[in-house]
Amino acid sequence: MKRIEILKEIARNPLIDKRRVLLVSNIGYCSRELFSIANRPGNFYMLGSMGLASSIGLGVALAQRKREVIVLDGDASILMNLGTLSTIANFAPRNFHLVIVDNKVNGSTGGQNSNTSLKTDLAEMARSAGVQDVRTIRSRKDLKRPVTSLVTVVECEPSNENVPKVSLKAKGIRRTFMRYAQPV
Repeated sequence: MKRIEILKEIARNPLIDKRRVLLVSNIGYCSRELFSIANRPGNFYMLGSMGLASSIGLGVALAQRKREVIVLDGDASILMNLGTLSTIANFAPRNFHLVIVDNKVNGSTGGQNSNTSLKTDLAEMARSAGVQDVRTIRSRKDLKRPVTSLVTVVECEPSNENVPKVSLKAKGIRRTFMRYAQPV
C-alpha cells in the first residue's frame, strides 16, 4: 500500500464532505498528493514547518469542537515533535483524529530511513505518551473502515507520486480554510 492510496481512502470517503470534515496535511509529498487527488476548501496544506501538522490540527479541533478534524502526518514529522503525542493524550478531543502514515522514510527530503525503519514503534510511543485509543493498520482492507481512533498508525511502503506542488499560496490556503472551518 502506498501513501497516495491511503490518502485516497480517507479523502474520498463521502462522509468527509457530508460532515464538512477538516483535513490538515503534513508538509511535502503528503500535501502534494492530497492536493492532486482531493483539493477542497476544508484542506489545510502545510507548506512549511515540518512536524507541526498534528499541533495545528489539534488546535483547530479544540477551537472548533463541533467540527471533525483529521490530521494526515508522517512518521518523520511526528518524530520531530514527539511532545504533540502527550498533548494529544492529555486533551484527547473526540473530534480529533491523527493518522500517521509510517512509510519508514523521510519521503520529502530524499528518502532517508526514518527511525521507524529500525526499532521505533510509533503506536507504542503514542500509548507511552498516554494515548488510550491507538490503532495500527497494515492492510488496505483495514483502511476501508472510517478513521475513528484518536491516533491511527498506517504502515505502508515508501513512495512519492509524481504530482505537482501545491499551486496555492500560504495566505490563500489559510483564508480559504478559515472560512470553511467556521462552525456549522
